[in-house]
Amino acid sequence: MVDNKQIGIRLKDLRKSKNLTTQELADKVNVSQSYISRFENGRAIPDIVMLDRILNALGTDLSSFFASKGQEIPVDLVELIDTAKTLSPETRIMLNDFLKRLMRDSTKKS
Repeated sequence: MVDNKQIGIRLKDLRKSKNLTTQELADKVNVSQSYISRFENGRAIPDIVMLDRILNALGTDLSSFFASKGQEIPVDLVELIDTAKTLSPETRIMLNDFLKRLMRDSTKKS
């Protein structure tokens, strides 16, 4: 069974990772701020259509949202992934190479 509080916590974390206020998210999906707040605080659960609209406004979808249910992804990692998604394929390759060099260098210093 789906836990209202868990969905609310995950929605809130996702919204915060996008640096959006509840009002800004509400504006994106054409609902009131209090409507979003009720979901985030576990007082209500959105129907599937509304949840899909909210998730789309947050740059994700239902399958991705529920696929990682058992895995809590830190906010900073979500932000890094979102940033990487905006990069060109060539830039992502360069970023990945940089991160690998950074890891090698930090391992050498340990």
